[in-house]
Amino acid sequence: MTTYQGPATAIAGGTEYPVTADLAIATDGFLKEWSGTIIAEDEGAAWAIFNEDDTTALRIGEERSGVFIAGTFNADSAELRIQGSGPAPFGP
Repeated sequence: MTTYQGPATAIAGGTEYPVTADLAIATDGFLKEWSGTIIAEDEGAAWAIFNEDDTTALRIGEERSGVFIAGTFNADSAELRIQGSGPAPFGP
């Protein structure tokens, strides 16, 4: 299993939000999926990411990004559980 833990940028509604990511790529035969959690700097940023109706993306570094859907949201910790869609922004 490929994992990533560290800084990232969530992009929602054209606004960039610094986040801390804890992500993994799971493989089942030929199928790959990526998911995990991101923690925003504050509750307001987490709400903005969670409530975005358009595409949300996660960028790691300057060149790799991946689209995700925010599932659950914990307002106390500004943590969002996310599910990736398409290629992961980390790993091989």
